[in-house]
Amino acid sequence: MAITMANPLTNPDRFFAELSERDSNLWIPAAIVLLAAIATGIDIAAVNGVTTPSPSGAVLPFTTISVATSVIRGIVVLSISWILYAGVFYALSTLLRGVGSFRRVFEFTGYGFIPAIIAPVIGLAAVWLAYPGIDFSAIDPQLLKQTLMQNPLMKASDIAGILFLLWSAVIWIFGVKHACDISRRAATVTVVLPVAVNLLYSMVILI
Repeated sequence: MAITMANPLTNPDRFFAELSERDSNLWIPAAIVLLAAIATGIDIAAVNGVTTPSPSGAVLPFTTISVATSVIRGIVVLSISWILYAGVFYALSTLLRGVGSFRRVFEFTGYGFIPAIIAPVIGLAAVWLAYPGIDFSAIDPQLLKQTLMQNPLMKASDIAGILFLLWSAVIWIFGVKHACDISRRAATVTVVLPVAVNLLYSMVILI
């Protein structure tokens, strides 16, 4: 009879408690990060596709090459983010007397990227909804992307992205708690510091 695991999105505390009883497995979190990278790449390619004019002035549709390039870039960026987050979480938890292994922290951190799969989908929907309402022919080609990003739908999408980052932070708190065998308060401190830095950077970009 199969054992049903708790959902990391709705009950991360129980999920990581149960996962801690199992052997470390990096395949699932790696797949999560890969899916997040693909979703992010498609979202970026869509934005670039509708805001990059051709020499004739027409807007270029996003092509297979542009999508592939964006996905590869997304894989690199999110892989680095995964390593950096896990590294910082592990270092800070060690200072707070955590006793977990880096491999386990790395594994559990990967699950926190699940919201990063959903956020680009919302961003992609915002692009398709905002695009028909913008008269790109009346806009300087150099300002196409800036004009699109100023659309209320795109602004809402950016805010949603921040909320999804906070959702990831909640998952990471419980992941670090169980991976490093520390209290929830210590895990919160461990996660909040690097996430706050990233959040401040994201807010600066939006301003």
